[in-house]
Amino acid sequence: MAARLGLDFATVDVFTQTRFEGNPLAIVKVPPSSTLTQSQKQNIAKEFNYSETVFLHGPQESQGYEWTIDIFTTDQELPFAGHPTIGTACHVLSEVAKSDRNVREDVIHAKLNVKAGRIDVHYVISEKVAKAAIPHDVYIHMKKYSCESLLSLQPGLAKAGRSGISGLKAGSDVVSVVKGMTFILVELEDEDALRVVSTTSSAVIAELDDGWNQSFVGTYFYVRLADSENGTLNLRTRMIDGLLEDPATGSAASALTGYLSLTQGKPNQTLKFAVEQGVEMGRRSNIGVEVCMAEIHGIDSINLVGTAVQVMSGRLEI
Repeated sequence: MAARLGLDFATVDVFTQTRFEGNPLAIVKVPPSSTLTQSQKQNIAKEFNYSETVFLHGPQESQGYEWTIDIFTTDQELPFAGHPTIGTACHVLSEVAKSDRNVREDVIHAKLNVKAGRIDVHYVISEKVAKAAIPHDVYIHMKKYSCESLLSLQPGLAKAGRSGISGLKAGSDVVSVVKGMTFILVELEDEDALRVVSTTSSAVIAELDDGWNQSFVGTYFYVRLADSENGTLNLRTRMIDGLLEDPATGSAASALTGYLSLTQGKPNQTLKFAVEQGVEMGRRSNIGVEVCMAEIHGIDSINLVGTAVQVMSGRLEI
């Protein structure tokens, strides 16, 4: 009988500092001497049954603190996702802070390589906070998602909010943060309307522009709250993907805040957002996003900010 391959893993709750809140993530450490097939990775992700599982390769010590990560849902690989990025960064860099005697400053600079590109990460040791300059190519598709299509999936919204159906726009913009990650951005009147949203057995079908067709598509519902005194823009959100509700979706939060910045921001402006998600699930998550507008037009950078706390560790066999 062939020897089984053993792989160390850890699970963390992301966008929270409280265990059993936030969004769970599994991180499987793949040593340089081991090779996993796509099928094996997909099976492991199905076994964990989290919204995402990360396969961690590295670090490449000759290049500083740098890792490559593969991100899988239970049924596909993703080019990028926010909570796996923040969760992995917090996990590996907290370990570096404990074990590497060369770390003498409060901030560790690192890189994570994902299918969508290279991500620069800053980890503040004293605050246990990771800030990641994520890949972005924020794109607003030509065809909106109609109110009629939305209500066919979410009939409860017809009478929700202060003014019922009149509180919904005729169409919701469909936005990709990068190729392969797309969200229908549905603005609701208030938190009462947000509470009416539910998972659905029917799939969302959105018409995407040519060249962007191969993509995950989720529905991201949001409510604007009062701004903080320091100018932070506050949002409450829910992300629905068929029968799945996600407690924290960094890619969706990046798509939404990038979209709001493109439509409302000014050149050279930096907009700071605080996005609260997962409340209705009992897994409150706090997602920070900083969007820096370019000097002339468009977005210069999107920085995702968050924390994570370890919950479990162990070893799996394949």
